[in-house]
Amino acid sequence: MSSSWAPNETDYEIYLEKIWLQSNVLENIPYGVELTLFATCFLALLQNMDRSNLKRHVCLLIFITIIFGLGTIFMITNSLITQQAFIEYRNYPGGPGAYLNAMFSDTVGLTNSVSWVVSNWLLDAFLVWRFIVIFSDVSRPWFQAMLVLPCLMLLASIILGSVVLHDLAEIADTPNSTPFAVADLTLAYYTISLALNILLTLAIAARLLAFRHRISRLLGAHHATPYSNIAAIIIESAVLYAAFALTFLVSFGVDSPVSNVFLNLVNSVQAVSAFLIISRLTTGKAWSEDTRARVIHSTENILLGTNPGRSTQYAQDRTSIAKDPSAVSDGNVGDLVSGPSRTDSNV
Repeated sequence: MSSSWAPNETDYEIYLEKIWLQSNVLENIPYGVELTLFATCFLALLQNMDRSNLKRHVCLLIFITIIFGLGTIFMITNSLITQQAFIEYRNYPGGPGAYLNAMFSDTVGLTNSVSWVVSNWLLDAFLVWRFIVIFSDVSRPWFQAMLVLPCLMLLASIILGSVVLHDLAEIADTPNSTPFAVADLTLAYYTISLALNILLTLAIAARLLAFRHRISRLLGAHHATPYSNIAAIIIESAVLYAAFALTFLVSFGVDSPVSNVFLNLVNSVQAVSAFLIISRLTTGKAWSEDTRARVIHSTENILLGTNPGRSTQYAQDRTSIAKDPSAVSDGNVGDLVSGPSRTDSNV
């Protein structure tokens, strides 16, 4: 093809447009995974619903439906923006990239931003809920102290996100304005959100790894529970999203065009991480508020059947721990989770 047919734009502008277009194509991959997991979780929640878990399953059904709906809106609006830039308004001065910057805050663009931010809020809140579930059997004073920072960060994320959306709406009503005016605020918002996810990811992963280590040391690696194997830890702590979001934030912070790829994919990846956790919840494999007690009970039964002498020592250790929780030692099953247990009902 003759080079004279190329648009009258710089090489860098053309490169940006290539990245943008390809990222919209690649976006279909994680969205397809999200669609599959949504359907799987939805059916599993309906099939496993009974009187004992009705409230929880209904809440999860509403949650995944809203998340999938917002993700679908994000996909549709992204496609519409791309269609407008490359087909309907291809002769816009400066090319598709200039059109994107100018129309980022019109009705379609603002809808795209709202769906992305609200979905991010809900998924962040979901991870905070998982943190609460996994650490709920820690002694109450420690638990309350640990919960302060995540809740404050979630609140800060919601406030900053609201300000970003408000500023974008104002830009839409201001001629010749561009979304670059809120770029720094957007970076601050997503930094808070990412920091929250990394903090919770590390905390959840560390707790499950410690649980796995103590079970393995007592019974052997072949007794690793479905709550603490490596795959479970990766899923429960949302490592996939944290790693992906960190890559996005770094590329966005250095103003790399590659950030456009992650920007379009990160929403679906976060939803996929949440749906994987919910999938484990519906099959009874996810960590719940009484998991620690059930695993310790199973461990006691194993010890009673395989090593009576060790079982006697184990029973003595449990008695001493019940009288004095500070007496917990690394060699005891009671040390699987420090602090008195609060074995509530299902999550």
